Amino acid sequence: MKKLPNKLKQIIKKKRFSLNTLENTRSWRGGLDIDYRITMVKSDGEDCYDYLTPLNTEWGTIYVNIKVKGSVEMAEGNGWGSDKWLTEISKATKTKRNYWGGYDCKYNRLWGNQPNKQIRREIRKEVKGEVKDFLKLMGISTKSWDGGIEIKAINWEK
Repeated sequence: MKKLPNKLKQIIKKKRFSLNTLENTRSWRGGLDIDYRITMVKSDGEDCYDYLTPLNTEWGTIYVNIKVKGSVEMAEGNGWGSDKWLTEISKATKTKRNYWGGYDCKYNRLWGNQPNKQIRREIRKEVKGEVKDFLKLMGISTKSWDGGIEIKAINWEK
């Protein structure tokens, strides 16, 4: 965000968004009840070429990082009963290092074997449209056929 005007940086970082998919979940995955904010906006090739900025990306991609806080719906057990509960998102995606150098997490029947990756994938899918619309309102857009917004890092707020 170093090539954006200071006032635009302040507006982008100040804006908070919310997402609640607990009642109307479209997938068999669990629901999300989160608040998030944009922490970084960067144009692809911004470091190499001086004329590329998030306001002028031409056909390039715009990378966005977000910070998330809230809760996620979790479930345990073998049956598909109503034993779902809300868990803080940082606790639900907690991993620990295993003996072979990889990372292990608890299995959850709504999110599968790697809930840390599945929850982030679901967040990216759900918030991409709203982030793209907000950035377009701020004058940050691209001529790319798919919208040109890619959500890179998702971190958890305390």
